[in-house]
Amino acid sequence: MNTFTFIIGSTDDFDSIDNLVDHFEVDGSSITKHCSSFEFDAPTGVHEDVVTMIGRGMAFSEGWSMDGSVSFVVNGVV
Repeated sequence: MNTFTFIIGSTDDFDSIDNLVDHFEVDGSSITKHCSSFEFDAPTGVHEDVVTMIGRGMAFSEGWSMDGSVSFVVNGVV
């Protein structure tokens, strides 16, 4: 099993995925913005598209959508 983190943020706060990455790498929790992260495990060797779909499913079940958001997946814990 591998652990992944799906990160999603509102385009109201993040112009691009790079801005969202910077928020988690540099700013961390010191600045409050509309974003979320979801950690999950997936079998080793599962295709990256499936990993993305799992992350999106978790986010969408919490009220997020593709509209008005940017997102990405990290292999590991953020």
